[in-house]
Amino acid sequence: AEILGVAYSEVGPQAGPGTVSKWDSFAHIQLVAAIEETYGVQLSIDEIVNLHSVGDIARLLQGKGVRVD
Repeated sequence: AEILGVAYSEVGPQAGPGTVSKWDSFAHIQLVAAIEETYGVQLSIDEIVNLHSVGDIARLLQGKGVRVD
């Protein structure tokens, strides 16, 4: 929500570029950078391009052993 500049209520599991107007390609890169820095993970190009929603991000992080509540 902070990176996208939207209310937290707009960022549920289904939120993505198609549902959040401010989630454009530049915001996507900013999100990836924030995810990598915050969680200490490195995402591959394939992983980055396949992030289509907040739920995708949560599943990817869980697969990398990050606890997501």
